[in-house]
Amino acid sequence: MKAIKIIVLILLSVVFIAYGMGFMVYRGVDKTVLDQQYYRSVVDDQGIPAIVHGEIGKMIPEVVRDGITGGSPVTDPNKKAAVDAQVDLISTAIIDALDEQWIGEQTVMVTDDVANVLSGEKPSLSAVVDLTGKLDTIEQNIAEGLDVYSDAELMAMFGAPRAYIPTIAEQIVGQLGLPQELVIADLVNDMAPGTLEMISGYLGTMGSVFGILLLLVVTIVFLVCCVLFLKIGGGLQWFGITTALSGGIFLIVIGYFSNLSRIEGLAGADLSSLPVDSSVIENIVEFTFSQMNTMPIVFLVGGIVLFVLGLVAKGRNKAA
Repeated sequence: MKAIKIIVLILLSVVFIAYGMGFMVYRGVDKTVLDQQYYRSVVDDQGIPAIVHGEIGKMIPEVVRDGITGGSPVTDPNKKAAVDAQVDLISTAIIDALDEQWIGEQTVMVTDDVANVLSGEKPSLSAVVDLTGKLDTIEQNIAEGLDVYSDAELMAMFGAPRAYIPTIAEQIVGQLGLPQELVIADLVNDMAPGTLEMISGYLGTMGSVFGILLLLVVTIVFLVCCVLFLKIGGGLQWFGITTALSGGIFLIVIGYFSNLSRIEGLAGADLSSLPVDSSVIENIVEFTFSQMNTMPIVFLVGGIVLFVLGLVAKGRNKAA
């Protein structure tokens, strides 16, 4: 009979450890993927706006050059000088307009919107990046840049004198083909249709399966079984060891995977190929996993406390 009780307790312990780890995974997700403050911390602490601004600065000149030349090489020295001047003028105007502060504000707005959808607070994305004001700024920047050229230089470059600078600037912005707004929902649907809804559905299921109330029910049932099978002292010891094991195993797992190379091996992706310094990605990974430490530590410490209480209770029973 005692052997059967031990076997049942072992099976229940495995279930409890698995459920506890599932609960800790969901709580970790809740503190990262579903938490607006997590995204804001990453954006601010890792200098994401500066990184994005830097990548824009590298990308824009080539895009502008291809737009001006149609992708064809320019070999004539005079024409090349004119093209270079136009590329520098337009690229600088765009890069200066899309400043780091604005990029940071838009990033926070979009991540807040994504977090609200993933957490179920909103049914769909509603964020819209308004570019109207930035188009006006780009036009003003181009006009200011054109102001340093003489009539002859402008005639050679654009076929119009200085008096037409506002018109030239307006035409350049129009030829850029930039939209007046970016609807984030449309961009996400174009790049990964249905992905956000699928993730939101999975997270909703996890929230239902690994909710706090259900954890309390599972915990109480397991604790009662431990006490019934092994009495109070032994039951608390078994329950404490199992709880501590659940938290300890989870800490070991997240400690192991809080390493960029191991995540790349698990996901089968080369994250170092992203246009971001690998140290930044490493910092984000470490920060993300650090946000998952609280609950497993609670399990670990709580389990040790319960084990000690079980020892005390067992000692008193023997003394009695």
